[in-house]
Amino acid sequence: MAQFHFIGGDGKTYGPYSREQMQQFMAENRVNAQTQVSADGGAWQPAGQHTELAATGAPPVPTNLGAPAAPGMPQPMAANPGAAQAMVKGPAIFMMVLSIVNIIYTPLNTIYQLTGGNTQEVPEELKMLVGGLGIAINGLWFVTNIVILLGAIKMKKCQSYGLAMTASILCILCDWNCCCLGIGAGIWAIVVLSKPEVKAVFR
Repeated sequence: MAQFHFIGGDGKTYGPYSREQMQQFMAENRVNAQTQVSADGGAWQPAGQHTELAATGAPPVPTNLGAPAAPGMPQPMAANPGAAQAMVKGPAIFMMVLSIVNIIYTPLNTIYQLTGGNTQEVPEELKMLVGGLGIAINGLWFVTNIVILLGAIKMKKCQSYGLAMTASILCILCDWNCCCLGIGAGIWAIVVLSKPEVKAVFR
């Protein structure tokens, strides 16, 4: 008889369980058709694609199976890594492109300021202040966009939820150039990251 493992909403693997136990989990909504399931160590597939789990009317099984949660406690949401990665891919790539553009642009802008290109019409006594302040801001902006890039990369892989959310917020606050595209990218990312089915996949 086949033995099954499944990935819970917390990203952990549970099992092995028999077919009857898996059917009971499905009846209790602890496992749904999108939950990733492996039979006898085989490939991970959505539970709905395992024909042997489709039968209904399975007899109740004991709840003290030593797995996901104690009776009466909230059950973890079933995770679907493939679907979550599809949702985060768009905003993550958007943020990656914007941050790379800014990382390239910042040193060029710093060189421009060092050569005095932006101080031609500034009074002589203020040129040093404007140039120094501009260089400092560029340095901070450069570091910020590196954080955004790293967070977007982790987001695309459904890893490091905190860093992904931080990068999204920084994108809204800092990447106002390029027609304020950073605001749209950051808001899009936060909306996607806030979805329960996406949160369930991050470890």
